[in-house]
Amino acid sequence: MCPYTCYKCKQEVDITLTEALPGVKCPHCGQRILYKARPPIIKRVKAK
Repeated sequence: MCPYTCYKCKQEVDITLTEALPGVKCPHCGQRILYKARPPIIKRVKAK
């Protein structure tokens, strides 16, 4: 699964589908705001 990052404590959280159904929370601090971690690769697109 893709990792998520907690907004408050900045810890990486793995979420599986079975844990996500009742509600999503950070197991470290209990915060409900999580965002998807972005890869460190920067994509460059040429403009025309």
